[in-house]
Amino acid sequence: MTRFTSKLLVPFTLLMIAAGLWQVGGPGQARMEQRDDRRMQDLQNLAAYLICDAREAPQAHCGTQPRQTDRFTQEPFTISETQVCANFEQPERIAELFGAQVSNGCLALK
Repeated sequence: MTRFTSKLLVPFTLLMIAAGLWQVGGPGQARMEQRDDRRMQDLQNLAAYLICDAREAPQAHCGTQPRQTDRFTQEPFTISETQVCANFEQPERIAELFGAQVSNGCLALK
C-alpha cells in the first residue's frame, strides 16, 4: 500500500467508527436501554404479583413479593389500585416496544 493510501485509510476508518456509534448510540445508549429493560421486567413482575394478590383466592400462590423500588436509583415505584409506574430513562422507546401495555411509564393492573 502506498503512503498516500494508508494516510487516507486511517481517517476513513475513524469516520466509519464514529458513524457506526452515532447510528446505534454507543455504549451509553446500550446501558440506558438495558436499565430500562430491567425496570420494565421488575414492573411486570410487580404488576403480576399485585394482580395475583388482589384475587385473594386461597389456592392462589403469588410467590415472594418482588422489588418495589428501582434497582438502579432506589426510587420506589408508584403503585395505585389501577397501575404501577416507573421513571424510565427512555420512555419513548419503552412505549414503542410495549405499545398499549405501557402509558406514560405506567403499566395497568388488569
